[in-house]
Amino acid sequence: MRLFEGQISYIGIKPFVFTVGIFKPSFGLESMQAQGDTAFIERSSISTITRNIAAGIERQAVQIEAHGKRYHLAISGTAGTAGPGKNGNQRAVVFRLVGVPIRTRDLFFHVGFSGEWVFKVAHGRGQEPAATFSDYPEMNVGLTSKYLNTGEINLRSVGAFGLEAAAAWKRLLLQGEAYEIIANKEIENTSQKLHFSGWYAQASYTLVGKPRSWKSRTGAFSSPTCAKNQNYLCNGIGLIEASARYSEANLRSASVDGGQQKAWSANLNWWPMDILKVALQYEYGTIKGGRIPENFHAVLSMVQIKF
Repeated sequence: MRLFEGQISYIGIKPFVFTVGIFKPSFGLESMQAQGDTAFIERSSISTITRNIAAGIERQAVQIEAHGKRYHLAISGTAGTAGPGKNGNQRAVVFRLVGVPIRTRDLFFHVGFSGEWVFKVAHGRGQEPAATFSDYPEMNVGLTSKYLNTGEINLRSVGAFGLEAAAAWKRLLLQGEAYEIIANKEIENTSQKLHFSGWYAQASYTLVGKPRSWKSRTGAFSSPTCAKNQNYLCNGIGLIEASARYSEANLRSASVDGGQQKAWSANLNWWPMDILKVALQYEYGTIKGGRIPENFHAVLSMVQIKF
């Protein structure tokens, strides 16, 4: 049994919000979208890998943030994730800077920069500080092994830095992110610098309903909504959105070969009710290097209830 999320926030000094507890610190555009708000069933691999370094869900953290109609700023001090068997002795700094230079009725433009640096890597009693970088293909269909996987690497420190951008025009939303991961690998009395990287670009089009809107508190986009304030069967058929994505994640550097993944995805979302989402996704991907090179096709459907 573990605490998934629990936090205390103070909002008495506007526009700042002070938060402490177990929560998701602000880092990355796709990472800050709630699972029920993502355009695809799973986030891109590079978003998942980077958010798990020092941010992501169930994170022990303190954070100061400020947000408004044209900005979102946050800086956090984080430890490990909560729960049995987790090492809470990790220490890191996480930050995110987002600006909205263009915001009109039909056109919206978002740019941002996120970073995280782990200066004390998690380790168990009597063990060396270490971390693993890995992910399933971008739609977890019950696989027991991760195609992208560096294995455990002894580290002195590790961090990730990335750019994010999004442009919305009427019903169309374009967004993308690119990240560089820098890891200082421990080798006897010296260190080796490893560089991993990845990026994604995606497009979403709201066929039926009011298109996605930007939320300053998270600096990310919500799901489509019904302009008529109906809770079910908006316009008689519900909300419908179509999306496409291309992504890359490269975990190959120096002596470490965790694989290089390229993935193409297409997705159709349908909301018959505002709390019920039905998704159908196709994905084709290739994995070069790593433990087991793979080419794969996958189709996955999902029914999700959002409270």
